[in-house]
Amino acid sequence: MHRSETLAETIAITRTLPRPTGRDTRSLSRRLVATVAAAATALGLLASTAIPARADNDDLAKALAALAIVGIIVNESQKSRQRNRVQQHQNPYPHYKPQPTRHPRVPSVCAIEISGNSGTATVYGESCLRDQGFNFRLPEYCARSARIYGRNDRIYSDQCLRDAGFRVGGSRY
Repeated sequence: MHRSETLAETIAITRTLPRPTGRDTRSLSRRLVATVAAAATALGLLASTAIPARADNDDLAKALAALAIVGIIVNESQKSRQRNRVQQHQNPYPHYKPQPTRHPRVPSVCAIEISGNSGTATVYGESCLRDQGFNFRLPEYCARSARIYGRNDRIYSDQCLRDAGFRVGGSRY
């Protein structure tokens, strides 16, 4: 047990102590079920040995009922253990569901760098974006016509796509 001289130290100590988790309560309930099952089994065995050698139908029915009760208790404890195992493998936060991103990322494989006298620009071809499964609505005001590998296509600058709310390249927003 932790001892302290002041109330502030007591509060600090109690805040740093680990709190009991759900596993502790589950193991306690398992122990309780196991104890009850063992007690019922022992009681059933005692009842069965107390039956005289010449048992009539009433005594035999009582013994069979006691054994049936023990069987039901054991079966229920096994079911609860199985349920606990299944629940442990499920989502620990069932109320939380991941939300789709509000800022879709533009596939980087579609990036085309164009070098010129004024510097380098990165653009993205619409046909490549669609081929990569990027089915978001692209901003019309960004589109420019161009020939890429001998085919007419529309290209979008990386800055214009960023301004439209898409995540491009290494951007994190």
